[in-house]
Amino acid sequence: MEGLSEAGFAYYRRNIAENCEVLQYFEQATPVNEMELARIGSRPARRNSSRKLEDLRAIPWVFGWMQSRHAVPAWFGVGHALEQFAARGEREEHVLRGMAEVFPLFSDMVRNIELAMAKADFSIARLYASLVDDLDLRERVYMMLAEEFERTRRMILMITGQRELLEHNPVLSRSIRLRNPYVDPMSLIQVELLRRKRRGEQSADLDYALGTTMNGIAAGLHNTG
Repeated sequence: MEGLSEAGFAYYRRNIAENCEVLQYFEQATPVNEMELARIGSRPARRNSSRKLEDLRAIPWVFGWMQSRHAVPAWFGVGHALEQFAARGEREEHVLRGMAEVFPLFSDMVRNIELAMAKADFSIARLYASLVDDLDLRERVYMMLAEEFERTRRMILMITGQRELLEHNPVLSRSIRLRNPYVDPMSLIQVELLRRKRRGEQSADLDYALGTTMNGIAAGLHNTG
């Protein structure tokens, strides 16, 4: 666990926390700067006027990634850490599978990661990415996130012996499948409203509709921040 934690932490720091392009992507590809319209927070998203990542509160950080269906904080770095450990040999793969079966701390962590990934949707996330002005930056960050998402998904399935996420939890899997058809249209509407607002359109109706989509998506995903 210590080795996995160190590898995942270092990968997250290098590619997310210390990558200035990610913060720019985050601010444009998520509704974090419009979060106040949802009227669900008690404090401003930032501690001060600084645009640095460390001055952004933790709840808006998770909220923005969940709203845009990336769910990055829940899984990024996990796939890298698991893949690096498993690459050492068959014994290490066996250790991971055994931990997933009999080590409660590890198995609970895997279940939480699996749940967050099941709520994510990178086809929807791609639409949010289209809000990023810099095309090259957009592609670099999106592809980096998408590749790690797929790596994490592959490793989670490998150590749990599943063919798809939440295969061993059919009730929860069905619940998410039933909710998504209602959440996805709200995501599409939100992207269009964000595009209109950032082009300069200003109206109380627009702000109300945008805030409503945030509340609706949070309720549909059962996740805020």
